[in-house]
Amino acid sequence: MARVGMPRKWVFVCINERPEEHPRPSCIRRGAAGLFEAMREETGRQGLVDIKVVASGCLEPCMVGPTVYVAPDDVWYGGVTVEDVPRIVEEHLAGDRPVEFLRIGREEFELSPLQGRTDLPPGMIPPA
Repeated sequence: MARVGMPRKWVFVCINERPEEHPRPSCIRRGAAGLFEAMREETGRQGLVDIKVVASGCLEPCMVGPTVYVAPDDVWYGGVTVEDVPRIVEEHLAGDRPVEFLRIGREEFELSPLQGRTDLPPGMIPPA
């Protein structure tokens, strides 16, 4: 039996779920559960035993979910679909080349469904 040591990379897949009336979208409602399973299956299929795929709570850039974070590479992906998984696994996780067209940055963390709403007190979520 092969022994697996400390992972070389961790892949966090947001599977957070919010009520439908919440102004921020939920990754789970955008297909994150299937994405998580596909990522686990594909890393296994490619024999990447040194990669750990982890289901995560909210990773914050909700407006561009489903969101995936790869550590220790500090690479963020947004809008990831099941169809993107083989490419992420082959190019980034196996080949150490991030998939540039899926990468997100600080701008995506600052997106808000409340943008432009100056009529609300700080911290107030508007009714649906």
